[in-house]
Amino acid sequence: MAAAQYLYLWIVFNLSLFLALAQEENQFIYHGFNNSKLQLGGLAKILPNGLLRLTNTSELESGYAFYPSPFKFNSSSSQTLSFSTTFVFAMVSKAVNFGGNGLAFFISPSMNFTGAVAGAYLGLFNLTNNGQPNNHILAVELDTVESPEFYDIDGNHVGIDVNSLISNQSATASYFSNKEEKNETLELGSGKPIQIWIDYDGTEKLFNVTIAPLKIPKPNRPLLSKHLDLSEVLSESMYVGLSAATGTRISDHYILGWSFNKSGPAQNLDISKLPPPPPIPPPEKTSEGLDRTITVLLVAIAVVLITVGGAVYIVRKKKYEEVYEDWEKEYGPHRLSYKNLYKATKGFKEKEIIGQGGFGQVYRGVLPSNVQIAVKRISHNSNEGMKQFVAEIVSMRRLRHRNLVQLRGYCRPPELLKTGKATTSTDVFAFGAFMLEVACGRRPMEPGMVDLAAWVIDCWKRGAILDVSDPRLEGMYVEEQMELVLKLGLLCSHSNPETRPSMKQVTQYLDGETKLPSITPESTVIGAITARNEVPDIVLSFDSLSESISSHTLSTVDSILVLGR
Repeated sequence: MAAAQYLYLWIVFNLSLFLALAQEENQFIYHGFNNSKLQLGGLAKILPNGLLRLTNTSELESGYAFYPSPFKFNSSSSQTLSFSTTFVFAMVSKAVNFGGNGLAFFISPSMNFTGAVAGAYLGLFNLTNNGQPNNHILAVELDTVESPEFYDIDGNHVGIDVNSLISNQSATASYFSNKEEKNETLELGSGKPIQIWIDYDGTEKLFNVTIAPLKIPKPNRPLLSKHLDLSEVLSESMYVGLSAATGTRISDHYILGWSFNKSGPAQNLDISKLPPPPPIPPPEKTSEGLDRTITVLLVAIAVVLITVGGAVYIVRKKKYEEVYEDWEKEYGPHRLSYKNLYKATKGFKEKEIIGQGGFGQVYRGVLPSNVQIAVKRISHNSNEGMKQFVAEIVSMRRLRHRNLVQLRGYCRPPELLKTGKATTSTDVFAFGAFMLEVACGRRPMEPGMVDLAAWVIDCWKRGAILDVSDPRLEGMYVEEQMELVLKLGLLCSHSNPETRPSMKQVTQYLDGETKLPSITPESTVIGAITARNEVPDIVLSFDSLSESISSHTLSTVDSILVLGR
């Protein structure tokens, strides 16, 4: 009797051991991959902390990880076609949401993918065999690049693939919250760990795919649910694996943990046992993102400049009018445009000088109405100031004699900062200088260096305008947009305020709503910035006036007189 009991126990023990071994052959679970049995290929590597990295940031490369032993799938029994798997992945790229190309879980009759192509083919197929029924490959793709040749719905989707990368069903990556019962979008390329569950019921022929952020329980509602008969797809002996691929867009593709079961639900991964997720690098701007950022930044600053400039203009004008209006209202407004005075005196040429006053020269001129005038140009280098200028205007306004000239009016040179009068043309000029400063990465004027605008024009003349771009950008920009910013900066800095675009036009040029007018280096007359030691302010000189305006008369106040009979 005792011998019979021992025999019975021996049989039960061995049967249990056999069943345990059989069960072990049908499933596996890895929390990290140190000491794992995985067969690696391509760029795949297990890191010291247990992370499985399928690809690094090399272009057009693939990486594979296989469970080394095949699993038995009997197509004659629907139950034996069932399987379940779950794994945690993270896709990390230097530019957030601008990586590529994605990864996939797959079941294949072979571990040999020598002829497969990286990039959009995810290391599974090539141009020749994609779509062939004799592939016997089932895959679930996590794709971060929209490939029109495969009819991808977007650049952030999950798809069920049978023998082809043209998915049987796909959906934008998202999950259904169990608590709020609403769909939440997930960015596959965010660099954050994401868990995926893949379940196939051979009896119901139902294929479900579910994803969610790590630490979120498996949603009750799957992202994809498709009726598929895999009896013609799965062969008797099949390998399970993971693949990832890069194209011209690159990412590090990581796997933190993986569980698979051929005969029932996959074991749940213990999140606490997973290796730490890979660090997400600080955002690095792509050329497209950088140019978009520059454009948005320039437009935003333009709005700020206009707003602040307008406010400063109103405040300063009001303050200035309190001083200026007292005498102007009393003696009448007689402002004349500097442009008309410049034309009238032929650009204040020396041959038009007819006299020298106490603190300025007098020029002969003719107004558009053919009225002959004398223009007294007052230099701020003299010791005379605003009070003396006003005193002269007031005195001459009161004088009446047939042998004395009559006062016709007065002006302040364009954009004279000493007066504190801001204009929209001044804002545009300043914004032009700002655009050049941002694009070139240097200040408009630096000691020992040529004027920034002149440097840009010189490089433009030599056909190398992009040489002025900020070297810290390392060429990460769209050349057409960089050229637009540089040329627009020069146009805004034109010596003639009327030639400069309005801020509305500047915004339209930057947004691409309007094409920048055709300009050449020769047609762009740029204003230079000069600081005078005598007066603590900055004034503008214009290259187009260099023949007649000397460096010691950069800032002037002009009074206008009608010649006597």
